[in-house]
Parts: sequence; structure tokens; C-alpha cells
Amino acid sequence: MKKLFLMTGMIMLLAGGMYPMSKQKASAEETIEPRSTWLWDTDQIETREEELLNFLESHFVTDVFLQINRDIGPDSYKQFIHQASNRNIKVHALDGAPGWVSPGGGVYQQLFFDWLQDYQSHVLPEEKFSGVHLDVEPYLYEGWDSQYGKTVLAYQNVVMSSYQSSKKLGLNLALDIPFWFDERKYSNKYGKGILSEWIINQTDSVTIMAYRNAAEGPNGIIGLVQNEMNYASLRNKKVSIGIETAESSEGNFLSFYDYNQSYMDNQLEMVRNQYQPLQSYNGFSIHSLHSWMIMKPTP
Repeated sequence: MKKLFLMTGMIMLLAGGMYPMSKQKASAEETIEPRSTWLWDTDQIETREEELLNFLESHFVTDVFLQINRDIGPDSYKQFIHQASNRNIKVHALDGAPGWVSPGGGVYQQLFFDWLQDYQSHVLPEEKFSGVHLDVEPYLYEGWDSQYGKTVLAYQNVVMSSYQSSKKLGLNLALDIPFWFDERKYSNKYGKGILSEWIINQTDSVTIMAYRNAAEGPNGIIGLVQNEMNYASLRNKKVSIGIETAESSEGNFLSFYDYNQSYMDNQLEMVRNQYQPLQSYNGFSIHSLHSWMIMKPTP
């Protein structure tokens, strides 16, 4: 599970609200909440390392989900993770695809964990990944609609196997799930129940992809994550609330792409004020680093 940490030259929370993503100093006694982002373009750790790290640090990112690209040599990962560690930023090994739930999908999962095991066994502690983060999205697999029960079971098998593999490496497992998994049910060898609750039970933490650009209202972030936040609190599990900054063709209500940093900060502050008292609250995850970096600045 992602941990809160003390930062050198700390950044303080604004009184009564979420600290903004602009610069803000704090005393050494203060802590900051987790803030995560996805880094999909792995080759950028070779071509833009300093730029990426400076952005992450200045925007108070605590955790980076870094897509594993086996074409990139281990020295590049070692360098990036080491430099991130020097800035109190944890790097998590990111992978997953809808094909993981296909009949032959286990081979892709195994390749990922084999690579990760080999990497972790040959690097220094400060060069190791801090966790496993999976983004499988089984609902994009062709069998989700035509063979729902079979596909959900395959997905659950992936989760169980990934949890075991992660623990063998001494790492926590986190999963990305959509907000609407609380409306999906399962009935199979794992019992009967609500899919989101099962995933929360079987992982160390989850990120809810609550891709909306408003905090309040019937289609707002606060309402969409309520069931998961409340259930995770009962189970002593952590939930990071994921938001989108990339351009979307699915509707103008999904992403903060057309808005500036100040507007996004204000919306996230409302979400934080709602859920910060809950034990499950684990900050925000911003999708993705590339689109966040080119977001409109605060005027």
C-alpha cells in the first residue's frame, strides 16, 4: 500500500483543504497525502529523465506507475528509480492489458512477473520497484459482453495469481478499476458478490478511475466513488481516486483537458474534503503524466 511520508523541506496542506499543485512550503512536522500518476511512455525515462523528475517533484507526486517495456535496458530503470528515490518518489511496476484475460493471456502476465523478479534480484535497494500496479481493463476484451461470466472468472484468476506473484517479490499489489464495477456481479468458484468489493478484498489497494471533471452532482466524482470508498474503509483497504487530464472523445464531462490547473485543484479539493476523513482515502491519481504536463496552467 502506498504510504504517507515526510518530505525534506516539507510541503504543507492548506488549512481545511487540499494542498494545491502549485508550490507550497511546510514545516518538517507536516505530511502530505499520496499523489500518483501513470507514465506510459517508458522511453522518456531515457530521453527526458530530469524534466520528468522535476515536474513530479514540483507537483508533489509521491508515486509513479511506470509501464514496463522489456526493450528498455535495466540500467535505465535503475537510474530513473534511483533518482526518483532521491526525491522521495516511489516507482511502481505497471503492466496489464485486456488480453491478459484471454485463454492464452497467462503468458503475458508471466512474462511481466518473470522480468520483474529478474530485475529486482539484480539491483540495489534504492533501485527497486516499490510495488506492482496493474491496469488490465477486462471490459475491453471481446468476451466481456458475449461471455461475461467466463471473462470475469478469468479476470479474477489474474488478480489472484498476480497477488501471489507480488507477495513472492515482497511487493504490494494495486489495481485500476472503473467506478462502475460496483454495479457488476460475479457468481463462480470465488462465491457470489459485487466485483468491486471482491477486488478490494483481494488486493492491497485500488485506484478508481472516476474520470469526470466535476466533483459534485449525480455524475460527479464524489458520488461515483462513494460505494468503493465506504466499503474499503470497512475492509481497512486504501483507495486512490483517479482523474483524467488527457483529451477524450467520449464526452466533454470526462476529462480536465479543457480546463486549467486551478479549476482542477478546486474540484479535487471538494472531493478531498468529502473523503479525507475516511480511512480508505489515499489521495489522487492523475492520468497521465504526459497529458498532465501539457495541461493549461493556472491563469
